[in-house]
Amino acid sequence: SRSRLKLRSLGCRFGFRLPPQWQTMFPAHLEERLLQLANRDGRKTPSIRETTVTLEQKVHFLMAYERKRCAALLFFGAVFGLLGFAFAFIIGFFKFMRPAMSEFHEKFPSGYGYFPSTVSEMVHNPQEPAGKCFFAFEFVGAFFIFMSWYPWELRNVYIGDSFSIPGINISWTMFRQFIPPAGMMLVATVTTTPFAQATELDGICIGIHLTGAVMLFVGYAVVEAHAIGWLVQQHPSTKESVSKKERRLRKLCLTGIVLCYVGFCVVQGIILLPLDKYGGKIDVWEEQPLKLPTGNHISQMVLVDTASGFVLGLKIASYLFEVFCGLLLITSFMLIWYFCEERHSDLQDELFSVKDTKSSA
Repeated sequence: SRSRLKLRSLGCRFGFRLPPQWQTMFPAHLEERLLQLANRDGRKTPSIRETTVTLEQKVHFLMAYERKRCAALLFFGAVFGLLGFAFAFIIGFFKFMRPAMSEFHEKFPSGYGYFPSTVSEMVHNPQEPAGKCFFAFEFVGAFFIFMSWYPWELRNVYIGDSFSIPGINISWTMFRQFIPPAGMMLVATVTTTPFAQATELDGICIGIHLTGAVMLFVGYAVVEAHAIGWLVQQHPSTKESVSKKERRLRKLCLTGIVLCYVGFCVVQGIILLPLDKYGGKIDVWEEQPLKLPTGNHISQMVLVDTASGFVLGLKIASYLFEVFCGLLLITSFMLIWYFCEERHSDLQDELFSVKDTKSSA
């Protein structure tokens, strides 16, 4: 009938073949004529099989591209994070060895420069070189890690969407996506201040900074423990996708993160004690008047001498604990990238043509 011929013609034009039982209703010469009409613009009409293969190839390409891009973003995010710690340490070391190069621009009676007890204190001034480098590299690294969406794209960390945090309807995978990278951004952007110089308003920034550090280190440790089975039962989805070697190395990194973080907190608690009453040589801060350009006078805390002896050793130990904690966290990211299968995806060397896509639709 006319309606069937019209349907047959439309099917030929849009790349669909009629079922075999329908094909017997049309003479062979009529079928050839319909194909000629459908192909009068010089294009070959693809079969359903050809169309299906093309769609499968495109979907596979998009999936492989998304996951390979994810692995690359995770890798470069870890590299930028490593560079942030490295440059901050190098600059801080030179300032300690040569006090004249520091913001204090003077030598102290102890013979040592000022050594901060935390990385955050070393980079607290965004106007100084260490602060500039740390902020730039750590923020870029956190941004790359966040934009990778690696908890949802890499099989060796994906633990599904049904495994939720007790009490709230948020999956651990979503928690991993937002909490540690956001904590890393807070640590990089909301700087802290030495306690001797901190005001009540600085205390708010210190609290935000410490919250970001907990989100980064503790948040990452908790969700990583579920992924690899560290002190808790390993999630079934990663039992197949994580090899024994990878699991062992990631467990080693996670153990180091927890031990270094605990050690950092313990040493910080000791430093806050009145160590000068036990013979320790602590940093000496004095309140001195400062005349403002407006003519008003305010008081400010000025460093007049630096710590030495076992107090200096405690400050260096605290700093190293925090540095190693950060380096082990970055190493954990590197291990995830190194062992993920997605980074080995071999994409085709030629992109699909947008014109071809329209013509085959």
